[in-house]
Amino acid sequence: MVKDSMDAGKSVAYKVFEKMKGRLSYVESVEKLLHGEANVKAIVDAFQEDLNVIGALANIITEGVTGRRVGYIINMILNYTNVCTVRCKFCAFHVKPGSQKAFTITPSEAAKIVREHYERFRIRQVLVQGGVNPELRLDYFVALFRAIKDAVKGRVAIHGLSPVEIEWLSKVEGESIKRILEELRSAGLDSIPGGGAEILAERTRRILSPLKGLHDSWLRVMSEAMKLGIPISATMMYGHIESLAERAEHLIRILELQRKYGKIMAFIAWNYEPAAELKKLIPYAATGIEHLRVIAVARLVFRDEIRFIQAGWLTAGREVAQLALWYGANDWGGSLYNEKVLPAAGVELPLLVRESIERMIRSVGREPYERDNFYRPVR
Repeated sequence: MVKDSMDAGKSVAYKVFEKMKGRLSYVESVEKLLHGEANVKAIVDAFQEDLNVIGALANIITEGVTGRRVGYIINMILNYTNVCTVRCKFCAFHVKPGSQKAFTITPSEAAKIVREHYERFRIRQVLVQGGVNPELRLDYFVALFRAIKDAVKGRVAIHGLSPVEIEWLSKVEGESIKRILEELRSAGLDSIPGGGAEILAERTRRILSPLKGLHDSWLRVMSEAMKLGIPISATMMYGHIESLAERAEHLIRILELQRKYGKIMAFIAWNYEPAAELKKLIPYAATGIEHLRVIAVARLVFRDEIRFIQAGWLTAGREVAQLALWYGANDWGGSLYNEKVLPAAGVELPLLVRESIERMIRSVGREPYERDNFYRPVR
């Protein structure tokens, strides 16, 4: 039944494409994407197309995948430390080791915070993120995950760490990435967020975060995770120094990863928020129009191969995220209680609860439903 719906969605998209050919500047490129034949030129062309046309096509494909239903999750972010030696040029959250502003919370403190959020909000996921803190080893994370799971009796999923943090643990422990992942999974890790991807292109990574490693390091960690059956999400931070061709490379690499392992649950795009050292070079954030374009192009590239694309309310804002639900997005994302990274960059965040999230989704003609960490509907 689901496959029939997807096929029907593609069929309708092709019919609309035929009717709207006259409004397109790059007909062949858009057609290639609709047929799953993504390449750099086709994606770059799509980024320059009429937004309303590619948005309409993206919306039709999305409705063929999940109808007009839009999921959301009640979750929190646990920033376990702000110490990081990677020093990305866009990050205003990190501090150097020894800073008076440095903090690292203990596993018992973390467990208490998560339990409080579970009891108050009935969160279903905790997103664990921090930085490359040289004082923390594998035993810290094993204790952290076990303490969280014990505190909530296993009822909250751990969506934790980034490929950068995992690769660091592999180096300092002298263990393979596979072994580190096995230890983390045994301790309670359920899935891995896509943080640290930024743009998976060599030039941009050398400029933005030269200490983080090139794109192949992110891909290598995620490949090992998916080979073990650990699902992941894929991300893209756009609107800084990247070219359209580099955006295209990024999307293709994610698509290839999904075609090889099939464990990418969702794609999340967010715009760069001017902060830290990079603010001197890029003082303004991308527009809401650009966000809609990124969402629409991503849907044309991924089609039904990556089923869920998040609307990106956290950086794009609630109103733009609502529009994104008609441009290819079909997931709102999370409530993100306790988020500290964006406020460090000067972004004020609202307190979102189930009622407000559902109201925002319904007000644009979509049907909200609460989901779990694995994008499955819950009662």
